[in-house]
Amino acid sequence: MSSPTARSLSAETKVRLSPRVYAREFGEEMVLLDFGLGEYFGLDSIGAEVWRQLEAGEALNVIADRIVERYEVTRDVALKDILELVEEMRERALVETF
Repeated sequence: MSSPTARSLSAETKVRLSPRVYAREFGEEMVLLDFGLGEYFGLDSIGAEVWRQLEAGEALNVIADRIVERYEVTRDVALKDILELVEEMRERALVETF
């Protein structure tokens, strides 16, 4: 869970991947392994796409725009889902925000 002092996420939040996480694609899905904890985290095809774009250094608002281009979803819904995913990954220390 988020700590009460955790910074809120927004479309402008900068995200970097944790150096202790190894990502491996399996078909359209992706599995993340946290070497520090020895835990796995699975991403569906859209989550994997978000991860690849984070890996490329893209901003969350740019990722949302790309999701809207590829899937039948509004930008508001895409951004909300991306922010929820990134927050969950931040809580699990798979990504860091700054």
